Amino acid sequence: MAVNLNHLNAQQREAVLYPLGPLLILAGAGSGKTSTMAYRIAHLIAERHVPGHAILGLSFTNKAAMELRERVIKLVTQSAGRKAVRGLKITTFHSLCARLLRAHSDQIGFQNNFTILDQNDQLDVLKQVLRNIRLDDRKFDPQVILFEIGQAKNRFLSGEQAEQFFLESGRMASDYALAAASSFQKYQEQLKVLNAMDFDDLIFQTVHLLETQEDVREQYNLMFRHILVDEYQDTNPAQFKIIRLLTQRQQNICVVGDDDQSIYSWRGADPAHILQFSKYYPEAHTIALEQNYRSTSRILEAANKVIERNKERYPKRLWSERGEGEPLTEVVLEEDRAEAEFVAEEILRRSRDQSAAWKDFAILYRSNSQSRVFEEALRRNVIPYHIIGGLSFLERKEVKDVLSYWRLIANPKDDASLRRIINWPARGIGRTSIETLGSYSFENQLPIFEVLPKAEELTPKAGSKVLAFYRLMMSLKEELDGCPPSNEAVSSWAKRSLEKIQAKKAIEEECDDPVQAGRKWENVEELIHSVGQFQFSADDPIEELNAPPSNGTQFLREFINRMTLEVQESEKEKEEDAETQKNKVTLLTLHGAKGLEYPIVFLVGFEDGFLPHKRTVEEATDLGEERRLCYVGITRARDHLFLTRAKNRIRFGKPVPRNPSRFLDEIPTDLIVRIDHSTSPDLTSKAAKDAHEEKVKNYLAGIRAQLTKDD
Repeated sequence: MAVNLNHLNAQQREAVLYPLGPLLILAGAGSGKTSTMAYRIAHLIAERHVPGHAILGLSFTNKAAMELRERVIKLVTQSAGRKAVRGLKITTFHSLCARLLRAHSDQIGFQNNFTILDQNDQLDVLKQVLRNIRLDDRKFDPQVILFEIGQAKNRFLSGEQAEQFFLESGRMASDYALAAASSFQKYQEQLKVLNAMDFDDLIFQTVHLLETQEDVREQYNLMFRHILVDEYQDTNPAQFKIIRLLTQRQQNICVVGDDDQSIYSWRGADPAHILQFSKYYPEAHTIALEQNYRSTSRILEAANKVIERNKERYPKRLWSERGEGEPLTEVVLEEDRAEAEFVAEEILRRSRDQSAAWKDFAILYRSNSQSRVFEEALRRNVIPYHIIGGLSFLERKEVKDVLSYWRLIANPKDDASLRRIINWPARGIGRTSIETLGSYSFENQLPIFEVLPKAEELTPKAGSKVLAFYRLMMSLKEELDGCPPSNEAVSSWAKRSLEKIQAKKAIEEECDDPVQAGRKWENVEELIHSVGQFQFSADDPIEELNAPPSNGTQFLREFINRMTLEVQESEKEKEEDAETQKNKVTLLTLHGAKGLEYPIVFLVGFEDGFLPHKRTVEEATDLGEERRLCYVGITRARDHLFLTRAKNRIRFGKPVPRNPSRFLDEIPTDLIVRIDHSTSPDLTSKAAKDAHEEKVKNYLAGIRAQLTKDD
């Protein structure tokens, strides 16, 4: 049975049915790109009889990869049966690279049980490096240096090239550039000593593997006969290299993306990859998806008019069959508090008059710092809200502490984990003792764990306590080594390990509130529960190259690495995901909003200095990416879009005049209704402020009374 393509439009069908060879699908905002990719993969399997294991689909988030995979499985199962998708690999770049490196790590000087470090662990390693090269880690923000090191890796720069990049790019102050240049190579060397990789290394080291190991490169060129890449405009140079290396033998590469939504240059994404696709694949065919299924025509026309001012782009024009819809609303307020109050009042009014749910509203802003006044206004008006970007499960302290024990047992070379828990629970091992052990290990190029037996010699005061810790860890490791690699056995060991290290007691001692301690312990219990649910085996052609775990230690190691990888990949997929939220107003940045949609959107702070950003305006740089951010913000709205701005921003108690965003002039006036509330009183005067707040209070009381009456 053929895959049914009846409900696809003409351009989508063309993309699905296009034969062999390179294909660029330009998927405008809301144009159904996920459906198009899913149908193309299903068509390859069901009708062109390409085996599932010969197809590789790449995305940037677990959520996107999972959604695409589920759609493909459903389509193929309906037409060709479930067996046809066996071995199908739809995953993220980082997950793919982690698997390749596990299978071939020995060829680039790593053991296959390498640890994937999270952000905090990376910082711990970098701080140790800074101290050992005589740089004061208290003078520098290590996160800044670590970010720049990541940027160098994303560009796949060698040690010498990275140093030149830091010193000449002008991205950092000179002292930071020198610190980054001095620490880059030492940081990389220390990771190798620890048998560890950071998140950027997964891509960086995979490029190194594929470039230097011809047999490995050939193996995967033969394995993956069709490669499809989602959000191609977001690829950085290292990811671009991986795609090029995997398509040296065959050119069946299909990339889907939108140059108009390339907004991540600050983390290495390069829109040139999509703009110059035909340069690297001369036989490429291009198909544009321009029909938008999300927004009304007025919203799309505004977006088209803004983005067409960018010179470096593929020409395309979004259109919709949803009708004209409401005009956009520009609202001018006197100052920032008035802007926030207007947004809250408008949400209240529409929830009352139009029966809109709280989750129908989103407040989008250019910078996180803008959220504060809106949070205050929503709280004052008793409107439930959430900010996308909450603390994830694995970032909670109690979870990280427990995982650090397990990670150290699974990989005794993991210095970052050892430093975190050698004195948790408190056992009398102070900072000085830890630094003494760390310095000795660094000088002798050894992991700290291998130095612990010398503790009585190196740090006599704490020596006996360090040895007790060492014996505890060794006994737990020996017990885990003897466990069979099953969920039941390893989760049972996990529970016993926490009893032996007295984790519950440590948590209770850290918390003054027993209720809070109970909640933290529930998180730890959930971690044990997740061990019991973990499934190692996967229908995965690469996984077959890795031997299955033969004991409990290998099982736990794989569990930890999978969890760590998922957290790193899900930086944009925090717990409070907009699509699974309860009924709350959403606050988020424009960068965080890509891929999401809401019936009613408030694009706030629509002023020069916010959008476009002050830095871009002051440096007189190209406004292309800022205009793309504006385009992304506009196209998040399904039914109505508010563009709000203030004539003044109160700074240190005084009004600072603001100018409207220059992008406002690029939107035709017949698409916008302008409301000017800037004739409100001077709110810098206490008397006027009090009178205004009393007026607002009475107004809101009237709304609440009406809501109560309606109920």
